[in-house]
Amino acid sequence: MKKIIILFFILLAAGCINKENKSSVENIFAEKNNWLSLPDNITYKADVFYIYPTVCVSENSNMCSIDNSQMQNSAKRVLKLQADAFKNTANIFAPYYTQYDIDIFEYSNYKEIQANIRKNTKGLQEIYDALDYYFNHYNNGRPFILASHSQGSAMMQIVLSDYMKNHPEYYKNMIAAYVVGYPITKEFMLENPHLKFAAGANDTGVIVAFEVQAPDKAGVDALYTEGRLVINPLSWKIDEELVHADKNLGTLNQKDLTITTPGIADAKLDLKKGVVICSTIDESMYQIPIPSVFGTGSYHGQSFQLYYVNLGENAKERIDNFLSEKN
Repeated sequence: MKKIIILFFILLAAGCINKENKSSVENIFAEKNNWLSLPDNITYKADVFYIYPTVCVSENSNMCSIDNSQMQNSAKRVLKLQADAFKNTANIFAPYYTQYDIDIFEYSNYKEIQANIRKNTKGLQEIYDALDYYFNHYNNGRPFILASHSQGSAMMQIVLSDYMKNHPEYYKNMIAAYVVGYPITKEFMLENPHLKFAAGANDTGVIVAFEVQAPDKAGVDALYTEGRLVINPLSWKIDEELVHADKNLGTLNQKDLTITTPGIADAKLDLKKGVVICSTIDESMYQIPIPSVFGTGSYHGQSFQLYYVNLGENAKERIDNFLSEKN
């Protein structure tokens, strides 16, 4: 049962790989079937490079390889729940990559998760190779957004701290990085002075991060860590003012992919915990039912869906601002 439940989301941690950023001699991302999303036509002036969360369900090991059919099929579903928030704004690129099954993180804490991600050198190198191929063959100098969730966001931390640091020629065109469902901490930002956290709705070259919980969140939380940074996905401010659900432009229903307008989720920051508190949805319906990792009252799996339209509109605002600043 637990294996079925996690077909959409979950976590992982940050680590590092080949500091020299060397791609494979024959880049596997020259093959279109290694891409989850690869546009047939370039429609927009900006791109999104998306890294999906945990969708691996492995019966015989704790990992799914890049060509695992179950993982690929589940990733296609999650793409619609998350990255498609940007589909009317940007061209969406997303590679497949080797990832862990959720079982490896049962009863873990944040440091243990970080240690585990460092062992997935194959998956991390695949992400690097995909970025290399994207920038060399598909990007053509367009500004871009990075977007990710959970395990994908753990990978994205490495992209930001390592790959973008080593490639300032690409980083200068980064509009924003939506690193959702995994901690971005004050310590991480201090260790990476080339990065900055978002402070408003239209600043660019910034990291946007948040995790969503119920007011009565209880039990374990494998993602808990001190100094976690967060921004309100309705107001795009860093304060503890409650933003009511009538400011929510639309929530995505993950069962039938319909959008409820206005959205059903309010948002209030708990700056001490570094999370978004949502008080207007049914906890029993929306919490992620994996108590061995998230306890109760975690909306980890719903981060994109609850604020779906706001995320797309905010990306458009940041893109427009970036383009206007460049002109």
